[in-house]
Amino acid sequence: MNNFLGCHFSTSFDSVKVKPTSLKPLIDVNSRRRDWNPIPIPFRTILEPRGQDLDFVNVAHSHLVQSDWNKLNALSIHLTPFRVKHVLLKIQKDHVLSLEFFNWVKTRNPTSHSLETHSVILHILTKNQKFKSAESVLMSLLVSGSLELPAKMFDVILYSYRICDSSPRVFDLLFKTYAHAKKFRNATDAF
Repeated sequence: MNNFLGCHFSTSFDSVKVKPTSLKPLIDVNSRRRDWNPIPIPFRTILEPRGQDLDFVNVAHSHLVQSDWNKLNALSIHLTPFRVKHVLLKIQKDHVLSLEFFNWVKTRNPTSHSLETHSVILHILTKNQKFKSAESVLMSLLVSGSLELPAKMFDVILYSYRICDSSPRVFDLLFKTYAHAKKFRNATDAF
């Protein structure tokens, strides 16, 4: 019990004053501490693959790890956005393989991509600081996208943030890509 004699613990919250509607840092003059009131990131769970979907994801993952593209080619007709998303989530620690698989799906079965699959690859690439590749993926999506795409893309990235164990850089990428594409209205609307 005497181990804590030299330690001072405080349970007082007087030094930190938080204004719930503000996103600016608040500085208490007495303590010189900053307290950020960040926007909370929502947590959503996704449906886990079951049955044939689970079998497909496991087989595709095995072929990817072994670089057996011939066997993957045979599976390409059975791709769905759900399956692609789960394969990407399973290989997300290897950003090179993830991007290779993403591009392979784009050439083999482009209808198997969705905003969610794009979001997952953007999270994977930005988490690994592959910003040029991520910007290229996002730019190709913007060129072919609809008018509602910017707001939807922000939502999909936001809701997949925790699932992908992502980095805040993904939001920087989204904003910068809109700016580079001269879609300033979309950038301000999305944020």
